[in-house]
Amino acid sequence: MTHRDGTTPAAEPIHESCMIRIRSTHRRAGAALAALAGVLVLGLTAPIPAVSDDARETVVQEVRTRLPGWTIHRVARSWEGAYTVVMQCAGREVGFQLIPGHGLPAEDAWVQPNDAYSRERLAAVSDHWRHLVWYENPAAMSSLSCEDELAADRTRPEVSRFE
Repeated sequence: MTHRDGTTPAAEPIHESCMIRIRSTHRRAGAALAALAGVLVLGLTAPIPAVSDDARETVVQEVRTRLPGWTIHRVARSWEGAYTVVMQCAGREVGFQLIPGHGLPAEDAWVQPNDAYSRERLAAVSDHWRHLVWYENPAAMSSLSCEDELAADRTRPEVSRFE
């Protein structure tokens, strides 16, 4: 077999042409890895632009109104417009999802507690007798302050774990 320039393969050393291809392949791979590393560094160090979240502020205000004195640890957007709320009073934690809409008017919200303790606390501030719901304009708004919770803890009889 002859090349277009008339030379035969035996006239050209095979190992040199392979080395040139290998070097250029290694250079391309190295350049690609360097570019990926640069993009990763840029992605980790560049600031993420934040937009004001008016709905989050509304949730914070509603939680402060319903549960005054509780320390809000986290209010984070979760799924389909819902918010995850975690708060604490005297070392006890209440966590729940606040889910606006979903069968209710957009201004009203379902309250989905994370555990039994949270369910008990949130049932006291629910606007519905059967379901955990917060209405925008309830007939009578109830609240559960941290001070009330501490006072109730002091009046409850102490139950020994060893009896």
